[in-house]
Amino acid sequence: MGLTCGLMPLLGTAHPPTAATTLIVAMGLLRTPAQLAVVMLAVVLLVLQGLAVNRLAGLPYPLWRARS
Repeated sequence: MGLTCGLMPLLGTAHPPTAATTLIVAMGLLRTPAQLAVVMLAVVLLVLQGLAVNRLAGLPYPLWRARS
C-alpha cells in the first residue's frame, strides 16, 4: 500500500479508496458472512457516490478511455 500511495502522485493517477478494505480483509478482521456483506454494501455505496458526485461536477469518472 505504501508503494502504491508513493507512485500515484508520480504517475498522475487517482487515489483508489480500497486500501483500507484490502487491509481489513487481509488481517482477517471479517469473521462472519454478515460482516462481509456490510463491507461489500459500503464499497458499492462509495462507488455510487463517487459516480454521482463526479458526474454532477462534470468530471468523466471513471475514465474508461484516454482523453483525445
